Amino acid sequence: MILTYKSKYEFNELKIKLESIIIKKGMKIFAIIDHTKNASSVGMKMNRSILYIFGNPRNGTLLMNQDMRIGVILPLKLLIWENENKELLITYYTIYDVLKDFKLNNESLDIAKNIDNNIIEILKELGIEH
Repeated sequence: MILTYKSKYEFNELKIKLESIIIKKGMKIFAIIDHTKNASSVGMKMNRSILYIFGNPRNGTLLMNQDMRIGVILPLKLLIWENENKELLITYYTIYDVLKDFKLNNESLDIAKNIDNNIIEILKELGIEH
């Protein structure tokens, strides 16, 4: 399931807070993709939009060792973007909902639930109620 929430922070402040929380939770930021910058590089305009790709390599490895196709879903992705009304939004997808279609054991499904709970904790630390 894809979920979107409004942020109370300004764009740069949200980026700094998000990066700090991810690192504090022991996760690794694998990449930050600036969609706006990429659009600009081909002469196009786009509202501000940055994709964070992050996660816990241990959890990802445990899941992918059960079904390598999960590698197309993981690492986690969280999008910070600005809509046409200049509202700042955060969008992500729930891992458990995506992974429940795989034939995973209960331990792996529990890992997926814990990953979703970690995202909810990140959102709460950003002042967003789930």
